[in-house]
Amino acid sequence: MYRILSGAAALLVGALPARADQRQPAPSTDVKGAADDRRSASPDEHAKAQGHWDPDHVEKSERKTAGRRATPSRSELRRKSETRADGTTRTEEERSEMKETARGGVKDESKLVSETRRNAQGGTTTTREVARSHDEPGSDKDRKSKTQETIVRDARGKIVSDEKKSE
Repeated sequence: MYRILSGAAALLVGALPARADQRQPAPSTDVKGAADDRRSASPDEHAKAQGHWDPDHVEKSERKTAGRRATPSRSELRRKSETRADGTTRTEEERSEMKETARGGVKDESKLVSETRRNAQGGTTTTREVARSHDEPGSDKDRKSKTQETIVRDARGKIVSDEKKSE
């Protein structure tokens, strides 16, 4: 018992610092904002440092939209879906968006035609055609693209083949 007590006492004494200069320093106190290690600076100090008192000051999050005006736009979505007697499903979706800019109207259009039918393997064959166009007056950013994709799945739903063609 004596050995256990003397061993515990030796561990406690060994953990104490040997000299006063090895002790942890007291937490520092910031005289300007009266903040220390455990307390953040006051919001007023942040406002002074960032210049919030200035009448022309704009927050960074507000700067992105400060110069922009709301541009009128028009969006349309038409969706048509049909299931036929033989089990095939055909879906057509047309989207168009018109934005007014200083140069004129920017027009984005897309058309998606998707057809799903049963195949001989007991799975499905999905054919998807996507046509997109972007028309911006006075710019060379105009583009048109057409993509055709055919996905063949087996009876378990696993993809057997996936073909994609772009124009």
